[in-house]
Amino acid sequence: MKLNVWAFGIAVGTAIAAAFTICAFFVALAPEATAAFIGHLLHINLSSLARPITWASYFAGVLGIGLWTALWAAAAAKLYNLSVGR
Repeated sequence: MKLNVWAFGIAVGTAIAAAFTICAFFVALAPEATAAFIGHLLHINLSSLARPITWASYFAGVLGIGLWTALWAAAAAKLYNLSVGR
């Protein structure tokens, strides 16, 4: 079965943009606590990286990460289609 390259890319990009939005929501509410929580999950110290989020940084981030992951997911789907086509 082949994948629709752009549909797959858009689906992944949208899912990542939604996850980014959820993360940004928690950063906006409590930047230090969110950095501490993620730091515990990743076993690293992120306390010096905590900063407030602005609307400009949110929109730049959600568009950037959404488009970037959509393009990479589309590329992965294209490679998948090439591999199953043989």
